[in-house]
Amino acid sequence: MTTPRNEQETILSYDRELEEWHYYSDVPKHNRKWRDLVQNATMVTEENGDITRMEGTISGNVLIMKRRSLSAAQRKEMGARLKQARERKEEDNNAK
Repeated sequence: MTTPRNEQETILSYDRELEEWHYYSDVPKHNRKWRDLVQNATMVTEENGDITRMEGTISGNVLIMKRRSLSAAQRKEMGARLKQARERKEEDNNAK
């Protein structure tokens, strides 16, 4: 059974001596997101496959960023740049 929403938590702590992150969470959404990165994971799952609790370590860097909110003009500009890059890549592949 899942933990009530108001009691769910995700904890990431860094151990400087071991140079690794310790991960603990009882939020199924976070566990799905971090599942592939957590090593030596101890998981508790429900019958439907949701990971209700997961604990383990993460080697390397952890980066958590605020989601960017783009205006319509910014999205259009980024789309145009992506289209140009894809076209250049396709031309380079065809030239070979």
